Amino acid sequence: MNKLLLLALAAMVSLLSACGDRAEYAAHRVERSKPKMEVTDDRIALRRAPYPNLDIQPDGGLRVDDIAIPLMPEQQQILQTGFVKLQILRQNTLVDATPASKPGERTLPIVIPPGQEPFPADLAEHIPEFKQYSEALANPRALR
Repeated sequence: MNKLLLLALAAMVSLLSACGDRAEYAAHRVERSKPKMEVTDDRIALRRAPYPNLDIQPDGGLRVDDIAIPLMPEQQQILQTGFVKLQILRQNTLVDATPASKPGERTLPIVIPPGQEPFPADLAEHIPEFKQYSEALANPRALR
């Protein structure tokens, strides 16, 4: 009888502990699936499901799902200028940041001061590949 009670108690404890992990995992998946622009030291990655990933290179080059897209010099200059501005904002964000509170916390939000937007508001008119990425451009994140 005691063994059966102990076994039932162990099963209930494991079920209850699994519920907390599932809710935390669901919240994590929701956060990861949001459109975002991740700024690293060597690229800017724009993610928005179900569209392909866009990567802006330091020289202003653009890659769509790892395929280089030919750009005109003025388009490349827009992306290179935006890359430099976001690198400065990323460094400022990382310098001012507190240590990660959770082990899985990889990114921090980048606060863009008014009037210092890294890309022009009409970026999609200059470079059509950015048409579906306005939500991602509005959510810049600094990768730690």
